Amino acid sequence: MSANIKVFLVDDHEIFRNGLRQLVNGEGDMEVVGEAGDGETALQALASITPDVIIMDIRMPGINGVETSQVILKQQPQSKILFFSLYDNPDYVVSALEMGASGYILKDTSNKIFLNAIRTVFNGKFYFIGDVTDVLVKKYIEIQKISGNTVASHTEISLSNREQQILKMIDNNLSTKEVAESLNISVRTIEAHRLNILRKFKANNMDEVLTYCKDTDLLK
Repeated sequence: MSANIKVFLVDDHEIFRNGLRQLVNGEGDMEVVGEAGDGETALQALASITPDVIIMDIRMPGINGVETSQVILKQQPQSKILFFSLYDNPDYVVSALEMGASGYILKDTSNKIFLNAIRTVFNGKFYFIGDVTDVLVKKYIEIQKISGNTVASHTEISLSNREQQILKMIDNNLSTKEVAESLNISVRTIEAHRLNILRKFKANNMDEVLTYCKDTDLLK
């Protein structure tokens, strides 16, 4: 019986790829179906392979990880991009998110977290760990302050049922951890939802979002 999750590795360090391959292939629910040492080679290989999750380094010779991923997602939007990088540079992290990545984790993370990240993005969720989540939120607020944006005033904003649940709990003064426990999902997933909500509303913080929702009866 074949593994459920088909993984493709893109990293310019062969020894590092070898370690990742052994780790992934040691799991019963996933397998490495291909790999590349640079962006150009990855694009050539992916012309005939459609993996579920692509583990992408961000800094490589030639085409970088973000540029490579943009092309990949145009050709096979069903694939999930999980950046696995040494760098928590805010510009890298935000660029990854803006181009459609499903996650961004650092190379000093544990094997358990790495494998969990693969399973999480495979299931259609986001995965941004610890320091990376902080970088995303801080960078987003910085961008908003510079641009002078306030909460979006148009009527096109829509909230998923999950986002409505989370906002109602935040409005009831529940912490991120309490929300996660109540919904039986991870803290990191809640953090990703919070960030996505801020982006939808072009808001600097959740207070602005909640005020807007109350004024417009957006929370049902």
